[in-house]
Amino acid sequence: MKTRSAALSLTIASRSLQRLRGDIDVLVVAAGRESTASGRAALVEVHHQLRLLGQRVNAALGAPAAWGDEPQQR
Repeated sequence: MKTRSAALSLTIASRSLQRLRGDIDVLVVAAGRESTASGRAALVEVHHQLRLLGQRVNAALGAPAAWGDEPQQR
């Protein structure tokens, strides 16, 4: 039962990440067209959130954090 649940979770996460990638592509293109402080701030926030997700996955894998990569919640 756990294997089926893990496989389903992976499928859902993969689909969500594909949608997220598309959404980020749209944001990057829009920010590139309209170089504004708010567009840059949005990209910085997305980057920060992605780093936090990456750190969490790395921790689950047992990978050592890079120097200065301690998670910081906002």
